[in-house]
Amino acid sequence: MTIEPVTELGGRSASGLPRPRVVPLAVPPSSYTAAVERYLTGAGIAKSSTLIYRISLTTWG
Repeated sequence: MTIEPVTELGGRSASGLPRPRVVPLAVPPSSYTAAVERYLTGAGIAKSSTLIYRISLTTWG
């Protein structure tokens, strides 16, 4: 997965963090767990939030 910073509108989100631009993957993930990990890696969220997102997404899935 390639993530490039967005430069339009200053390239910042409401939280002041750079907004990632996610480029579509050439190969789909092999499992739901792999898809969750890819999402969390490229989401640009704080490390402290990653655990909460992982629990929520894994429980939901």
